[in-house]
Amino acid sequence: MRWYMVLIVCALLAPTETWAHRVTMFAYIDGSDVVAECGYSKSKRVRHGAIEVFDAASGELLVHTQTDEQGFVRFPLPEKIRNTGNGLRLVLKAGEGHQAEWIIQPEEYASVHVAHSTAQDSDLAASTSLAAQQGPAGDTDHSSAQQALHGLTRAELEDLFGAVLDAKLAPIKRALLEDNEPGLREIIGGIGWIFGLAGVAGYCLHRRRV
Repeated sequence: MRWYMVLIVCALLAPTETWAHRVTMFAYIDGSDVVAECGYSKSKRVRHGAIEVFDAASGELLVHTQTDEQGFVRFPLPEKIRNTGNGLRLVLKAGEGHQAEWIIQPEEYASVHVAHSTAQDSDLAASTSLAAQQGPAGDTDHSSAQQALHGLTRAELEDLFGAVLDAKLAPIKRALLEDNEPGLREIIGGIGWIFGLAGVAGYCLHRRRV
């Protein structure tokens, strides 16, 4: 009877432990900011959960913040990570053993710094062209912005438009990531549950035959 109880306890607690601490987080680049969304499910969000942001390579803590009432957090991309070119590791600590991580790869934000510099150069060129072409009455040549863009190289234009597209596609990425399907952890937990019940059933059948 003792082994019978052990099998039941193992079958019930093993997968429950896996599911009880399930919390999800996903993060992405939106413009020059890092945005993260955290939740226990689509309807239950992580409120005021602690977020720690590390240099994924060195492990240095760069940002310490927390989620809002809707489970969101937004903060500027750390200048230090732009200079190193390393990835970002975000760690969510929601209390009671709930923890999740997300890695933002360097290529996801690589265009942010270039586009930011390109945009500044474009603004400066536009301002210079505008000042040169203003008449006595302050009339502006509307082609100044086009001339500023013509002064950019092909690579700079691609980086600039790429950053704009990243910002526009961020909500779509968020919607796709939010559609959480059962992962490997849940599948293994389910299989463990099935084998546990099968073990209990086998033991009961064996006891009846004996």
